[in-house]
Amino acid sequence: MIEKSQFDINFSGDRAIYSKEVSFSFHANNFDWPQLHEHVDYWEFTILTSGSVNNYLNGTIETYHKNTLFFATTQDIHSLKKAPSDEKLRYINLMVREQYLLDLLERISPSFPKNILKGARHYTLPQSLVNSIEDIIHQINLLKAKQYHLFNNLLCSAMLLILQFIFSQTIDIFENDPTWLKRLSFITLQREFLTYSVPDLCRELNYSNAHLTRLFRTYFDMTPNEYLIEWKFRYVRNLLKHTDMKITDICAAVGYANLSQFHTQFKKRFHVTPNDYRKAHKQLPEAPKKLSENETEIIQAPVEDWTNL
Repeated sequence: MIEKSQFDINFSGDRAIYSKEVSFSFHANNFDWPQLHEHVDYWEFTILTSGSVNNYLNGTIETYHKNTLFFATTQDIHSLKKAPSDEKLRYINLMVREQYLLDLLERISPSFPKNILKGARHYTLPQSLVNSIEDIIHQINLLKAKQYHLFNNLLCSAMLLILQFIFSQTIDIFENDPTWLKRLSFITLQREFLTYSVPDLCRELNYSNAHLTRLFRTYFDMTPNEYLIEWKFRYVRNLLKHTDMKITDICAAVGYANLSQFHTQFKKRFHVTPNDYRKAHKQLPEAPKKLSENETEIIQAPVEDWTNL
């Protein structure tokens, strides 16, 4: 038999009279919930803080461990059973009324309600995020029953932390791109990409030089070598503007062993030398003026208006 669980049953005792006033609730449990059940009007987000658990969800079984977040919607049937572990089982359940949650997801992004269901149903949370949620639960446990507005707002803040994390995991800005282009977009963000050569690029993307050249001309209107140079010198330009790194160090950072070749390529692109570019565009803060032993800097104190006190 499948139990039907409604949001309001999560409230008992002194807080029961305020259940209609809030959209969030929580439990911190150390026991499993083997009975199959479905949520009539709310979603449930579970954070496993210690131990392991088997999550039975719509006929499938997944074993989760510490710091795993998983969730169930009104369309799901699930149960929790303790799994073998050296740690004592403990988890936090955060419940939110479905309509309130869907409105919240829509406000974050119109595509989020669809993407959260289309994406993964479990995530591994960083320990810092788990700690932040534990701190919020601690604050809630200090509240009086009649402080239901604070209760609701604190749980909302915990839910926003969770949704922010899930949202960051569901964004796919390269969703319609071919696989090789997704791979390229990923490796360009790695620090070592700045030192890549064309053979490195061919190896990473698993294409011959000729095939890769055709692809790059189609998508970027340039050769792989021109693409690498473009990427390297975009980085060089920012280092010159925003750091005081030596030119030789910048040259090495983008994979140039030959300083003369680096200067030639830079001047070809920007029509000035690296040093001249830095002088024209440098955005570092000026060093404080050095005073002589006999000089004293006079600092003008702000003039306060006392007339309205």
